[in-house]
Amino acid sequence: MGDIVETAVEAGSFKTLVSAAQTAGLVETLKGQGPFTVFAPDDEAFHMLPPGMLAELLNDTPKLKAILMYHVVPGKFTIDEIAQMRTIKTAQGQEVMIDAHKWHLHMNPKINDSNITSKDIVTDNGMIHVLNRVLMPNMELTCPVCSMGFMNMEELNNHTKMSHLAAMAPAEPMAPEPMAPAEPMAPEPMAPAEPMPPAEPMEPAEVMPVVEKAPEPMATAEVMPEPVSPTGKTATGVFEIMLDADRKFRFHLKATNGLIIAASQSYGSREAAVKGIASIMKNAPVAKVADFTPVRGAMPEISHTGIVQDPVFEIICDVGGKFRFHLKAGNGLIIAASQSYGSREAAETGIASIKNNAPMARVVDHTMAAA
Repeated sequence: MGDIVETAVEAGSFKTLVSAAQTAGLVETLKGQGPFTVFAPDDEAFHMLPPGMLAELLNDTPKLKAILMYHVVPGKFTIDEIAQMRTIKTAQGQEVMIDAHKWHLHMNPKINDSNITSKDIVTDNGMIHVLNRVLMPNMELTCPVCSMGFMNMEELNNHTKMSHLAAMAPAEPMAPEPMAPAEPMAPEPMAPAEPMPPAEPMEPAEVMPVVEKAPEPMATAEVMPEPVSPTGKTATGVFEIMLDADRKFRFHLKATNGLIIAASQSYGSREAAVKGIASIMKNAPVAKVADFTPVRGAMPEISHTGIVQDPVFEIICDVGGKFRFHLKAGNGLIIAASQSYGSREAAETGIASIKNNAPMARVVDHTMAAA
């Protein structure tokens, strides 16, 4: 398995995207640690741009960079997680809209006006979802210097004043300077007096702060030390806490291979989400399994033999005929749900993975930096 760039090159259908990333100087970024989720337009998507537009973009690096960064999202998100969101903020700074109202019919979510044609392509440093259209940010709210985008004009103006005004201001004091040496024949006492005014251009130096890396606050922050079991084994999985589009707290459990094996409901507070994680750690290892899926047209089979108050993994079939499961605590509340699986056996393997990974998983909180 390679990184995002290596995977795109190997696929062979992203030649334009890779070439554009090289032109914009983003290859090293996309080969970095990440993780990143990339909505990747294939070559056909770029060919659908208006005639001449691609050549124009390749000659306008700031605009090209803004468009490419608008396709990148900090974090690693599967199609199941994306379908739960309404918007998601890109590395460029502006948001893309997510239309997943047909996700229950197993139709991929739309990103702005683009359709996802291939999903959940796992790489070493993130995830790729293929698009059939190139996404376009609002260039009127995009900085022409650093390519960062903003949600309104006030944010853009504040950014320009703080980040780029100082770089532009020193150009003006250069005009008077040639005038001083232009009159060397004047009376000598006047010559020393002239060089004094150029000291004034030092004032713009007060506007020093330059902040151009909006995506960096997405860096992870571990909120719990990595637990160690009595046998000396370290944690096997990772619980990641994040904010959804409604500013609610959710988490998912990732196995050691980076795949998400369980996702939570939404919680009103970080503390409630942490309690939900603790409940999974406690209940998953001892939960029985109840199979509510039809078997060759027979009545639903229930393999759960414990009492009603026992925690239980319930396997079900969704409307698309795929297998899913959820974990119920002793009070009957669902505390985790799975992605869809193509077979009952795959779902059972997912349950076994949760039982193995959850008890000693560490917790990483992505909401601390984003708050």
